[in-house]
Amino acid sequence: MKKFFGEHSYNMVKMLLNQFATAIFGFVLFLATKKAENIALMNVTSIAAILFYLFLLYTMTWEIGYHDRVAVAQGRKKKNVFTGALISLCANVPNFIYAIFITLAVFINAGEGSFIANIGGICSFLALFLEGMFTGLLSNHIGAVSLGSHWFVYFLIPLPAILVCGIAYYLGLRDVKFTSLFDPIVPESDRDPAEKRRK
Repeated sequence: MKKFFGEHSYNMVKMLLNQFATAIFGFVLFLATKKAENIALMNVTSIAAILFYLFLLYTMTWEIGYHDRVAVAQGRKKKNVFTGALISLCANVPNFIYAIFITLAVFINAGEGSFIANIGGICSFLALFLEGMFTGLLSNHIGAVSLGSHWFVYFLIPLPAILVCGIAYYLGLRDVKFTSLFDPIVPESDRDPAEKRRK
């Protein structure tokens, strides 16, 4: 595990920064559409921000998988198809921490002003800075309360990212791409020997 963190700590931080930047973008869109009082537009912009975030993760993790493919082919690295999902899982630890404290605040009826209630409120606020792209969708009401009022939603939010990263890494590992727009640039020394022979 220590080796895994050593190899991928940069990628984890990069994923977290991508999430932070997209969350701010998504939250700004939410504020603009909320001011316009257009629920349909609010949902569309929220979905667009989420898809943009997942797209960033997909392209990033696909390249990680592709570079690992070369290392695996040269015997420098063991093949692990779950690497992408594991990197994303580690990058999403702050989201799960928020979810845990929000859940504790809901289920431990310690009263307003208590430590748990305060921590839950702080985590709900901080979640906006990491999960802002979901804010538009979470503002939709189911019955009398908004979707964002349900504790279990915060455990579901990281799942699309983990799933997309898992799929992207696997496809990169197998050199399967849907477009040539994002062909990775690989140094000559790191290229697959079979690819070198073809050239």
